Amino acid sequence: MLTEAQFAEGVAYARNNFQAEDSHLILDKALIKEKFDLTGMKVLDFGCGMGGMTLWYAKHWNCEVTGVDIDNHHITIAKHLQQELHIENARFEKRNILLNPFPEKFDLVFINDVVEHIEINLLRRLLASVKKSLAAGGKIFISYPPWRSPYASHLTHIIKIPWCQFLPKPILNKMLEERNHTIVGEEEGTIKEVYAGLNHLTHAKLQEILHANGLRTLFRKSHTILNRATLLKKYNINFFPFDFLVTKEFLLVEPQA
Repeated sequence: MLTEAQFAEGVAYARNNFQAEDSHLILDKALIKEKFDLTGMKVLDFGCGMGGMTLWYAKHWNCEVTGVDIDNHHITIAKHLQQELHIENARFEKRNILLNPFPEKFDLVFINDVVEHIEINLLRRLLASVKKSLAAGGKIFISYPPWRSPYASHLTHIIKIPWCQFLPKPILNKMLEERNHTIVGEEEGTIKEVYAGLNHLTHAKLQEILHANGLRTLFRKSHTILNRATLLKKYNINFFPFDFLVTKEFLLVEPQA
């Protein structure tokens, strides 16, 4: 059950993702503005969470945006924020696309900070389903923290140690037990459940899955800590050992001809 406190927390989080220029999605927003003009498009935000980015797309472009998620709590919060912001060109729904595929087609599908949470075999099936929902010329934009990332554990906000996923399991488990707490989600209700659900996704593994589904990569941006330096800002520094400094991967993919 979604408590009043969790609801308020979720709305605040989603609102910050929508409006704040200093949120953790600042890189995503800058790259999306640089690469895309969504005007006139039918856009799908797959795994939209609490809807902050879905509403951001709808606010910044004259496009039609659909946000889907399997978590009832997330969709409840997203719909509330949409009403609060008076944004009409977006809609939200709870949908399992494997059981209930979309009858419509989309020009662009965003999958932001989602793929690392999905079991690998299920991810293969979901990407195949997403591919089928693309209109002619449609593309998929994927962003995620690769497993070697300093923040891939999704725990650094409570454990305060980058790369903590590589700590000895007994040590990490003890720290996690001491800091575990409930979160807004219905599907994953605690921090411990979120960590347990991570699939340890790497770029190589994702490329394997994409290739098996007949999807090719058009664009890749690997953002690392080193990109904060002005002279290195434009470079993809994603080779060993610097791949441990990659904080986020961004890929644009399309069906192979």
